[in-house]
Amino acid sequence: MLDKRSKKKLEAYMLKKKSNLCRHIYIIHRYFNEWAQKQWIEDGWTDIRPEHLRLISIVGMETVNNNELAKRARVSKQAMSKMVADLEFHGFVDVTPDPHDSRAKIISISNKGVEFFEYFHSCNKLFEKKLIAILGDEKTNKLRELFGELTEGILQHEEEFGQVLKYGRIK
Repeated sequence: MLDKRSKKKLEAYMLKKKSNLCRHIYIIHRYFNEWAQKQWIEDGWTDIRPEHLRLISIVGMETVNNNELAKRARVSKQAMSKMVADLEFHGFVDVTPDPHDSRAKIISISNKGVEFFEYFHSCNKLFEKKLIAILGDEKTNKLRELFGELTEGILQHEEEFGQVLKYGRIK
């Protein structure tokens, strides 16, 4: 049972809830992940999950080792090793010995990974159509522009503090 003070705080929070930006971002992120996973399974991509995008988007055109991937993705080396092994098992990445360090492995995108990139781009277009149905063309374009500015601003801010996120960067 809530006391009067807690009840008042909860009521104040509930009034602010609809304008809470973090809540909006969380709901959109959760919706996209759930929608994407369902869409991917329907389209036959049963062996990839939204969390795999973190790794695949970092690998892209370059080859990197597990430690660098973990650093960029902000996960432990162990977690990254598990994700790399999973993606290698399903054919999305290739793993080869590092010629400069016998303990390390080099990770690169595979042909299947490139196919998924192409497919993922088509999913983005499908998701944008959903947004257009809700917001219309003009607001969706404005949203894309604002998210682009926000993303670049976040990446720039992180560079200022030495915490570099190298994925998502448009060069």
